[in-house]
Amino acid sequence: MVDRIKISKRAVDAIPLQAPGQPPRFYRDNELRGFGLKVTEHNKIFVAERRVNGKPKRVTIGAYGAPWTPENARNRAQQLLAEMAGGELPTEKKRQERVKGITLREAFLQYVQVRGLTPKTIKEYQRAVDLYLADWADRPLASITREKVSERFSSLAEERGAATANVVMRALRAIMNFAMHQYGTAERPLLRENPVQTLSHTRAWKKIPRRQGCLRPGDLGRWMAAVKELGNATLRDYLLFLLFTGLRREEAASLTWEQVDLANRMVTITNTKNHDPLELPLPEFLVDLLIQRRAEAGQAGSPFVFSSSGAKGYVQEPRKALAAVAKKTGVSVTVHDLRRTFITVADSLDISAYALKRLVNHRTDRGDVTAGYIVSGVERLREPMDRIAGAILAQVSGSDSPPFR
Repeated sequence: MVDRIKISKRAVDAIPLQAPGQPPRFYRDNELRGFGLKVTEHNKIFVAERRVNGKPKRVTIGAYGAPWTPENARNRAQQLLAEMAGGELPTEKKRQERVKGITLREAFLQYVQVRGLTPKTIKEYQRAVDLYLADWADRPLASITREKVSERFSSLAEERGAATANVVMRALRAIMNFAMHQYGTAERPLLRENPVQTLSHTRAWKKIPRRQGCLRPGDLGRWMAAVKELGNATLRDYLLFLLFTGLRREEAASLTWEQVDLANRMVTITNTKNHDPLELPLPEFLVDLLIQRRAEAGQAGSPFVFSSSGAKGYVQEPRKALAAVAKKTGVSVTVHDLRRTFITVADSLDISAYALKRLVNHRTDRGDVTAGYIVSGVERLREPMDRIAGAILAQVSGSDSPPFR
């Protein structure tokens, strides 16, 4: 409902609030076109109304009361209506001003909230912002130029190494890309371009040699024997589980007993790098290992297979255990080297590339039409998984039929 009145203190005071549950009532000034009053059950609110680019728009001035007297509200309405007559919506202007001031830290925090990032990625990006880009963190994104990116990248590569420089700038690129889409529009872009793109245009990214570490055939026996002698049974079983499944560090470490199906000799991995769940068959070696762990876990009561007293409740860094094994055997490997060993053994057995990709949860290329027709269920993967485990155990036991070519 709309009434036309002379919006004055006497008139506004005389207007009653709306009854509870009733819709707002509008009063429009009969002298200044576009100046109005919206009355709700709680407040009397001054507004300015006008068409902007052909569309009706309403801007809130403020609720009746200090400082918004009818006289002050009328003056403000005149200013707003003049801006709107020029085709500019005051609220959009305020938003643009706020957006221009968005800092790297603010964009990062919003990025973390909106995107489903893994804890590892969040930690990596947090480190980039807080440590390597700390002097940029509270500055507007628009102040980060191509020249500054190039200079920072070069200094990081020189002082911290090529790998660190790449990681930091990839994090910055991701945050910048997010901010450009989150805060900008086609008509009013936040940035004309992502400044980190200059590293691609100038081919400045550092080439990092791919790591090739893995357990060699002659080292498997000594390494496994030393692992089995570790005093920490959880780390012992965790390392063996990694070797015989090819899982990534966090995928295996965060495994819960709910994800283990001993009756069907399989585990379901949900916390994966590519977010694709994986049903993985278990060879008998790991079934026996988990049965033993299950018996021990009955007393501990932890939901995690490889439980720990740490903050997360499961094992984190087996570096000391690997160092102890290396000292005893002379065989030094990383956690990821165990995944690489699993894949190397599988390749030596001529296991189907599609089956291997599924076992290690690698996505096939989108252009691979054949892959789209192949359904690799858990039972389809059981035979290759058993062959890989058999090849590892054969090498460990000194079989005359070595698994590697």
